[in-house]
Amino acid sequence: MVLVLKTVSVLGSTGSVGKNTLEVISKLSDRFELYGISCNENNSLLYDQVIKYNPKVAVITNHEKYNEFMNEYGNKIGKTRILFGDEGLNEISSHDNVDVVVAAIVGFQCLKPVVDAIASNKTVIIANKEILVAAGEMIVSILNESDGKLLPVDSEHNALLQVILSSGLEYKVNNKEYYEANIKNLTITASGGPFIDLDVSEFKKIKSKHAIKHPTWDMGEKISVDSSTMMNKGLEIIEAKLLFNLNLEKINAIIHRQSKVHALVEFFDGTIIAHMSDPDMKIPISYALTFPHRVYKSSSSKFVCKDITFEDIPMSKFPCYKLARSVAETGKNSGLILNAANEISVEYFLNDKIMYTDIPNIIDDVLSRAEITSVSDIKSVLDNDKEVRIITKKLIKEKYGAS
Repeated sequence: MVLVLKTVSVLGSTGSVGKNTLEVISKLSDRFELYGISCNENNSLLYDQVIKYNPKVAVITNHEKYNEFMNEYGNKIGKTRILFGDEGLNEISSHDNVDVVVAAIVGFQCLKPVVDAIASNKTVIIANKEILVAAGEMIVSILNESDGKLLPVDSEHNALLQVILSSGLEYKVNNKEYYEANIKNLTITASGGPFIDLDVSEFKKIKSKHAIKHPTWDMGEKISVDSSTMMNKGLEIIEAKLLFNLNLEKINAIIHRQSKVHALVEFFDGTIIAHMSDPDMKIPISYALTFPHRVYKSSSSKFVCKDITFEDIPMSKFPCYKLARSVAETGKNSGLILNAANEISVEYFLNDKIMYTDIPNIIDDVLSRAEITSVSDIKSVLDNDKEVRIITKKLIKEKYGAS
């Protein structure tokens, strides 16, 4: 059988997901070829990736960094075209020659490329929680009007997807009737983060340097803080609700310190099937790329798991998780409000302008102040996000004296 090469663009190629994706594509070179890559400011790594992987296009979204790149590397990059900004992202996400778009850019800069890719009937492998949380209903609507596909690549939702397909069911994004008829409960796991055993009375002493140290995963500062507050797990609950659309009481998260079990699916006959693996992002990335088949051969050592323990998430200890669950039920733009308020709060915390315990209080206040409404297009999403960020900063200045 002759394999037809699929062309892939990786938005955010210098981040953790992006780097792992390029490694997987390199190992599956008989199936994939690289069309485009992008970064915001990591010029040296982008240059290394251009030389190593030879993409047709590389995009730099930071104008200053783009100029620096062209001055330093412009005459060393061979045939790869170097583009700038949103126009460049549109090129590598919507070009007729692109089959698959891996969306691994953090934040809202990923929104338009993802929407354009879906509308252009691409397969989008999504690693960006923010846009699904903030604009998920709009994205699903566009998905339903196109032949595009949306596949989750974060370990928990990819694990749910693998279990669901392995059980003989189909993947139907947001199809409430189908999943309610076939699945009893969905459960994703959380490592617990760095503060699971810390007494809540000590939370006021937590500094940014403590919150960015995750016990299992090597992640960026913002997502490490989200993991420590359990906001990250709350965002994943919202994402699971969007993808599978079960009633919220059927979608849960539990503490699993060993990080070996990533998700569990309970069926109506009483069977519970779990997805287990070592914590390796190449596993969900490779599955999404070759979906629904398993082709990638892992080089990891023999799987070892001596203990498997599960614990409930203590809601009183992690109010961010509780807030996110409430938002998952509310829908509309409440996810956008939660996400924007959280991003600003975490930014202020990382800059030592507010306390760790202020984060959930600020988010709760913003949720009560901002208007709950529907957002139906990119402009309204971006406008609403901007408005919520202004509200959040104003609130922080008023209540905490920080600016």
